[in-house]
Amino acid sequence: MAFALAIAIAPQSLAATSSPDASELTTPPTWIEPPSPTPDEYPLFASILGITSEVQVECRVSDEGRPVDCQAVSSRPTGLGFEPIAVAIVERGRLSPARDENSAVESDISVRVPFSIDSDPFPPPPSWEGPEPSPAQRAAGEVYARRVLLDPAYRSDARWGLQDMPTAMRDTVRDWVDELFRDDMSFRTLSLAMARVLARRGLDRMPSEEPADWSDWVAELQSAKSGYFDAQAANIELRRRYCTRYDCGPAVALP
Repeated sequence: MAFALAIAIAPQSLAATSSPDASELTTPPTWIEPPSPTPDEYPLFASILGITSEVQVECRVSDEGRPVDCQAVSSRPTGLGFEPIAVAIVERGRLSPARDENSAVESDISVRVPFSIDSDPFPPPPSWEGPEPSPAQRAAGEVYARRVLLDPAYRSDARWGLQDMPTAMRDTVRDWVDELFRDDMSFRTLSLAMARVLARRGLDRMPSEEPADWSDWVAELQSAKSGYFDAQAANIELRRRYCTRYDCGPAVALP
């Protein structure tokens, strides 16, 4: 999935609004190092469901050009973690400070931080192509599935990005995830999918150490679940439920 994080800074958003009065400034603050967001900063649960956001951040700009005392003054939606991320993004920027007739002075700025996703969050999974797993590969897949399902992190809130939600929302969403993704997290699905991956790679057992290309294994594992679990349908239903009950931001259309 591709993410697009943009910093939208309208000219008027950089106008000094106090201390000193804007009319006393000869030069307003201007960006010399604009905030630079990365895809890794997209809140996890929002990225899974394709939820967009817009956060308005207000800061003081020091006489050295640093955004300080930044606060998210408005956000849509709330409860998904966009606000602290937007503040952190803006605080990384650097500006030339505002100036009056004599020197650099402190000023205020307001910055709009929109978060958007520029691709379909629920593409249909590719059909799986590969050799049929051998008995040895099926046994190795079962070993893998047992190990994963015993790991508390596999069913943790952090795996879905739920840990920072308000308590009632987190409990509700966790119940939905447990219901809709029960088959995805089952022993049968995990073991058979990993057996497929091993068969494609010509291996009869799991490597003793995590391979350097483990991210490729994970991508293959998701594809290998085709036929055992319909991830697209589960994600669409999860978003439908969430967006019906909670705010999904300015640009989410329900299927």
